[in-house]
Amino acid sequence: MTITPQPCRFLHNREIAPEPSWQRAPVVPLPRFQPGTRGMSEASRVIAAKESDIWASYSLTQSFRLPPEFEFNRLVAQWKRDTYWDSSVTQKILHPCYQQIIGMGPQAVGWILRALRHEPDFWFDALTAITGEQPVPYAHAGDLQAMADDWLQWGRRNGYEC
Repeated sequence: MTITPQPCRFLHNREIAPEPSWQRAPVVPLPRFQPGTRGMSEASRVIAAKESDIWASYSLTQSFRLPPEFEFNRLVAQWKRDTYWDSSVTQKILHPCYQQIIGMGPQAVGWILRALRHEPDFWFDALTAITGEQPVPYAHAGDLQAMADDWLQWGRRNGYEC
């Protein structure tokens, strides 16, 4: 008696299943929504069918993105996690998440100032890049707390809640 091996899938060099069940099932398209047709004219039926098609195509084209503030918080968390052990400020500010935060533009200024109030960090280059301002005097260079205070004062003068 010969045994013929079935095609199988491996995960981390372990066999997990001969064939996943979702690959065996036939793909059945979702039924198109059909509103009740009793008492509807032919024109109403056509309009209802077109509405159904529009909603179906709309739901297929929508992307599910986080609101901008949530996206900012996600980028900050990843940036801090990835650059926690970096002693180089250049490495911190060249990180892709930091650059994406700069790319968010003026809407990110208030969020950055709030983060700066909570915990002084290397947000100064991002704030300078977005606003074009430099409120930190030369005497405060290198003192994170003093630099953060200067930026927070600038934010209050310019109408940001910080």
